[in-house]
Amino acid sequence: MVPGSWLSVLFFFLLVAPGATFELRSRRRRATYEDSAFLEVSRIVLASLVFSGLALVVLVLVRELWPDWLPESRRLVARDAEDYFRDRYALVLRALIAWSAIACALAWAASWLLGKQQGGATIRPVSTWTHVFKQAIPAGHAAYVRVRLDNGVVSSGLVANFSSALDTEGRELVLAQPLASKTGTSDMQPVPSQYQRVVLRGDSIE
Repeated sequence: MVPGSWLSVLFFFLLVAPGATFELRSRRRRATYEDSAFLEVSRIVLASLVFSGLALVVLVLVRELWPDWLPESRRLVARDAEDYFRDRYALVLRALIAWSAIACALAWAASWLLGKQQGGATIRPVSTWTHVFKQAIPAGHAAYVRVRLDNGVVSSGLVANFSSALDTEGRELVLAQPLASKTGTSDMQPVPSQYQRVVLRGDSIE
């Protein structure tokens, strides 16, 4: 393995993994909001730099106390870095793993402390369909709905499945027997048993 390849691995774990850990944990204590890819990546990289820097300070202190546990940083950037890595690859890989692990642990701890400071509540982006049709259903019960579409058709039936996406565009609701339907001011009429499923588009539901 040449220095260029393990430096690529180092770049990923130290500039992505800690920030991604912090970002994923942070989403559990704040409402999700739409953001540009550039800002999201920048936030992850910035957080990774902070936690990787703190992890590096920890490793420097460890090397001061136990020099044999970690490689010489100067040798890793010297001209003979490839030879040094080849001779001590286990030591270098252990240091990289420790650096990344400490950075991710610091990111997790920081997010946990912030969560405790804010009350410790966990916030998860869940659609109302998921809450009403799945999470709020008592054991041994099922959801039964009556839906009016924008074309005036009214359908009712057992909720067999549904799309869990937050965005209502493209969301679908699947109804199963017992099914009933009507149009206009007529009474609800049972749907013949040979029709086992009705698929309704979320954006067509009034």
